[in-house]
Amino acid sequence: MLARVSNIEAFRRWTNWQPFHDNDEEPSLADLVRQITTDEPSEAMLAGTAFHKALELAENGSHDTLEALGYTFRLSGGDIALPAVRELRAYGRYGGLSVTGQVDGLHGKTVVDHKTTSRFDPERYLNGCQWKFYLDLFDADAFTWNIFELKELGEREYGVGAPHALTAYRYPELHDDCAKLAAAYLDFACKHLPSETNILLAG
Repeated sequence: MLARVSNIEAFRRWTNWQPFHDNDEEPSLADLVRQITTDEPSEAMLAGTAFHKALELAENGSHDTLEALGYTFRLSGGDIALPAVRELRAYGRYGGLSVTGQVDGLHGKTVVDHKTTSRFDPERYLNGCQWKFYLDLFDADAFTWNIFELKELGEREYGVGAPHALTAYRYPELHDDCAKLAAAYLDFACKHLPSETNILLAG
């Protein structure tokens, strides 16, 4: 079975659910299965995907505006420094589960990841499993997020604040922690996911 790191993170959040916004409702098992097996992106997710694409295509230097996938992003200023190695995918085996993830950038032994959000909450990222799997999959030592706060200005137009930089580091038990979570996800998937999703698209 092949699983994306993002789906394992969705499973981890579901098993350790905490609200991000005051009006968030606790997701059901059906909600989790639907999230993993269907492609129903919200407007925030579509904007985030477009911003990732804009950064992927951008050249190093100063930018006031970036555009991609029909979206326009107004930057608050400053230079953009992006790693030369971008959009790199890796695979790893954890017992009966193959896990895949794609980094936004790789600089030496540091994974670089871009995130968009409406509100900066560092614990949300540090408590996740994405950075742990990516360090394990790419044999890296540090994981740095560039977290951009987006503010909707109009239809498909967003203001982008200066990025918050956040870094997590490899620790001795990291691989074992990934293996335990992968085993728990595999057990969940075998019980609750339709058989046709046992091989998930690596997107």
